[in-house]
Amino acid sequence: MVLGMVSCNDDDDKVVPEPEPVITLDSETGVYLVKVGRQLVINPTVEHDKGAYYSWIIEGKLVGMEKSYTFSSDTCGKVFVIFRVETKNGAAEEEMRVDVAELAPPVISLMMPAGGLKVLANTDYKLNPDVQNREGATYKWTLEDQVVSTDSCYIFNQPELGHYTISLEVINEDGKGEKTIDIDVVDQMPYKVEFDKPTYFAENNERSVFSGKTIYLQPSLEYFMAPAYVWTIDGREVDNGGKALFAYTPDAAGEYTIGVKVTETANSGPQIITRNIIRTGSASVESTVKVICYGTEDSRKRPVTAASSALWNKVYEYCPAPGQFINETKTGGFLGNEITHEQAVAYAEERLKPGNVWVSLGGFGGYIVVGFDHSIENKGGFDGYDFSITGNQFEGSSEPGIVWVMQDVNGNLLPDDEWYELKGSETDKEETVQEYAVTYYRPAGPGMKIEWTDMNGKTGSIDYLIEYHSQPYYYPNWIKEDSYTLKGTCLKARNVQDPTTGFWDNQSFDWGYADNFGQDKADGDNAEAGPLQTYFKIGNAINRDGSPANLKYIDFIKVQTGTNAKSGWLGEQSTEVLSFEDKNMSK
Repeated sequence: MVLGMVSCNDDDDKVVPEPEPVITLDSETGVYLVKVGRQLVINPTVEHDKGAYYSWIIEGKLVGMEKSYTFSSDTCGKVFVIFRVETKNGAAEEEMRVDVAELAPPVISLMMPAGGLKVLANTDYKLNPDVQNREGATYKWTLEDQVVSTDSCYIFNQPELGHYTISLEVINEDGKGEKTIDIDVVDQMPYKVEFDKPTYFAENNERSVFSGKTIYLQPSLEYFMAPAYVWTIDGREVDNGGKALFAYTPDAAGEYTIGVKVTETANSGPQIITRNIIRTGSASVESTVKVICYGTEDSRKRPVTAASSALWNKVYEYCPAPGQFINETKTGGFLGNEITHEQAVAYAEERLKPGNVWVSLGGFGGYIVVGFDHSIENKGGFDGYDFSITGNQFEGSSEPGIVWVMQDVNGNLLPDDEWYELKGSETDKEETVQEYAVTYYRPAGPGMKIEWTDMNGKTGSIDYLIEYHSQPYYYPNWIKEDSYTLKGTCLKARNVQDPTTGFWDNQSFDWGYADNFGQDKADGDNAEAGPLQTYFKIGNAINRDGSPANLKYIDFIKVQTGTNAKSGWLGEQSTEVLSFEDKNMSK
């Protein structure tokens, strides 16, 4: 994927707003270990903290106001500590756990890229782990069964290409900590270009479009810093102005092969991508995708019949992000045996059937896909609206979900065609990020928070809230991979905490989002009356370039958690949905 984007304008005097603060803990897991009676210095890194106010909170009490905090306890147990940073540009908060024990062996933290650490040949790379309980400890670094250092850090440099394994052993009077690091030494970073499968159901990378409609294509990149694009149609080069997004309108029904060649132009020597990855040199990588053009839009429309229901009739996908209600058998309603995609979908369907029980989508990017037994027309038959989504929002508790719609272009009754985002009040705002991506990582053990990294290299976590939910893992049980990535549109969060009461206010957005207490909720609805419907217009569907999609109808709806934020002791912001309804059929 592209790691960054740069925009230009002619207003050189425009003031760029300072970003919100960002906290990175000095523990890989967010869990600290300290011996009874000893001091533990918690020293997080904070970015963008000019003029910041710091607060450390334990059991609702303010215990510190400095950037670092010295913790100690005379009794064994688990202590939860909240660190909050507030500036005029926003706030950030992290919760951590301190385990106070009779013995405190070393605990080693060293963040590694999801795809493994890759280092160029003949290049120094410093391995500098964070070690808790390091007082009086000894270090031993072993490379391929040979001791190479007894210092607290190690500089790796190898001339030969290949795979290397490094082991670190740290020993103190209470025990031993161990860490293994795998490194691939390469002569060039593994540039990658590919077109993502449009949906979970797509068997291959084909794309579908109606005659006279435009399809928008953009490849995902890895390791590129300054990519240049050349596009082709059936092998013939076409002028796209070097843009990453390619808009294609087929002339007639048939199959077309769209190709892209991406060349790295930043070839002036080694450059840092992240603190763990260095790239150099130039490369060109190519990829293709097949586009199939079908007949007219009207040819696939499924009409309403006497047997049609206004309500959704099938859940096709349920892929939440990690969250406090995922795998949870009490409030969340899981059975605890959902270990396949099919079982997760069955869980979601069973929850939604009554129409008043919510399904949680977890943190940013988590989503659900539903369908109907007919096509929902773009005719605004209900006060200008076409369909509704029921959520559990109320004033002060909005967790906005981005809404996407799809037509069954290829006619196979599966949601494997193109998604169109519904425009909302935040769509054109500078702080709204399109094509945002977050990767979540499986925790090493039960009761641990879920670490994540985003497309810009920012890191964070979904906290484990043992006070409220005690399931072993917030990482979905049915996802077999050790990490997974969710992509979508990310809104700037509107959650604030009252410094006096500690109460969190998850403020609403104006309109256009599920599980949001906005202007488009049902008139007269309130939290006491039960779940609230929010109304939507198919006419608000947009293409990837922001232009109107002009869809005559839709067949599938997707809702996706639209913020990447936490509200302290309340946990992650997560969209909840309860039902979907074709309002054109309402009497």
